[in-house]
Amino acid sequence: MLPDDYITVRFPEQQDEESYQLLELPAEILAQVEGGAVVPLTIKGRPADDSVLCTADKTYTLRSVTISNSLVVLRSAAADRTLAIRDICHEVLECVPSAGRVERLGTVLRASAWGGLGSEAGDGGAGRKRKRDEAKRYTRAQLESIVQASDAELAAALKEANVVEVDGHMLLLPPAHLAPLLTALLAIVGAYGTVSGDAASMRADEAVQQLGEHDVAPGLARAVLGLFGAVEGGEWAVDVGAAVRELGRGLLVGLGDTKRAEDEFLAEWRAAAGESFESAVALPLLAGDYLLSDAPPSAFAAPGKLVSYFPRAALPPDAATRFADLFLTRQAWRPDEMTPFLRGLFPAGDTKARDKIVAKFVRAVKGRDGVWWHPRRSG
Repeated sequence: MLPDDYITVRFPEQQDEESYQLLELPAEILAQVEGGAVVPLTIKGRPADDSVLCTADKTYTLRSVTISNSLVVLRSAAADRTLAIRDICHEVLECVPSAGRVERLGTVLRASAWGGLGSEAGDGGAGRKRKRDEAKRYTRAQLESIVQASDAELAAALKEANVVEVDGHMLLLPPAHLAPLLTALLAIVGAYGTVSGDAASMRADEAVQQLGEHDVAPGLARAVLGLFGAVEGGEWAVDVGAAVRELGRGLLVGLGDTKRAEDEFLAEWRAAAGESFESAVALPLLAGDYLLSDAPPSAFAAPGKLVSYFPRAALPPDAATRFADLFLTRQAWRPDEMTPFLRGLFPAGDTKARDKIVAKFVRAVKGRDGVWWHPRRSG
């Protein structure tokens, strides 16, 4: 005899192809949902990608985990107090916090990248423009669908990679091409704007007009102003630090595989920034894009360090491979020198995740001159 309070569970009379995948929400998302907040969840990537789950500002790698106790998905049946079994799940999807996978940006936008000053005019410029126009161009919405990162992480990556929206499509501004434009722009600000210490501003329409004298189209000029500052009420407040930093990155790219004396590089950078902004030049601005090394012993060698271009963006996105490459470059690193090259291996600002990755691949050795990081030997 059945008790007064009971539910009957049965298999459906007709089997169908219906199946379910269960998702275990992270504690922070669950707390928001239980608090009544609407939390948009988006699975991003191409069919061949490992799936990630994105919120507005975080990215999670989805990992399938087998469970020992099967979970039964039930649905109401026609009979009273009866549930029909719709599916039996033996695994759940677990969300593992991760950094947004933004390395695809450079891959998909490189073919349609900006060709530099003068690329819109002249025979050679017309050829470069035609080649760029023939390449696939992406809208912001298309990038959001194929780049596996949250909206906040994608926005930060676009700014860091100097990607702007022009005529409805995203345009990559390579550092080597951007440097001459920034040299011209900083000179324009120094001549026509107001400079006070580390702050500078000028009329936005005047800046666009002056950039036009350098063959920069108005749409691109306005996008560049937004990339290196903010326009409000027709006044452009210049982000001097960002402009000077990107100018330095462009000069670094110009080094190629060569090394240059640190003092000479800084002098060139200051000259390119102009008298009004030379005080903003500082090598630490380029952390994660350069290496300093000792000059080879020579009676004719100038004292000081040598600067070489070593971009974090060119390192592998996989942690094991990246650490292997870093330790092939140097047998030992100071922690403050290696840390800038670890960005992208863990969520931004998550020091616990960073320390966990470092502990897995690094052996810290304390010497007379401080702590050095060596590769951790496995096996």
